Amino acid sequence: HFNIGHWNYAPITLWLRARRPAMEHVIGDVWSTLKCTAASVSAPVLGTVEANLPGFGFKVLGVVGALLGYNLFVMYVTNRTEAWMFLEKLRLYAVGDELVHKGFFMSDAEDADTRHEALDHTKERLSALWETALADATQARSFDRLCEHLVVDESHLPSLPQPISWRFSMMP
Repeated sequence: HFNIGHWNYAPITLWLRARRPAMEHVIGDVWSTLKCTAASVSAPVLGTVEANLPGFGFKVLGVVGALLGYNLFVMYVTNRTEAWMFLEKLRLYAVGDELVHKGFFMSDAEDADTRHEALDHTKERLSALWETALADATQARSFDRLCEHLVVDESHLPSLPQPISWRFSMMP
């Protein structure tokens, strides 16, 4: 029963059972290597600690001194790099703020509302322009007066909306 295929076993089960001794041997060798490496690295350190810090009190002072030295090192590095990290943080904030103003973090509904609002404003602007031109042409009873309102001012061209707005919510 344990050495043959079974309808309820995944095919990997028998394959893993066949290779279990080899896997145990590899894992045992890796553990032995790690244990021996840790012992060979820590033995000189522990020998130095035992030789130079006799007794429990000196060992505690040694740990406190190591922590103090580490804190001084971190303080030294922080003091040297604090201004650069602040500038980097400001640059990242500027990039994020620019993306917010471009609408990168808007949801699909917010983008649709923004586009619909822009459409409504454009429609109102063009309707008012048409009513003004038609009223002026009707009052003057001149088609040429209506055509005068069609002149395009190249310095004040409205921008065209982008067909696709790339947003964070569109990323997979």
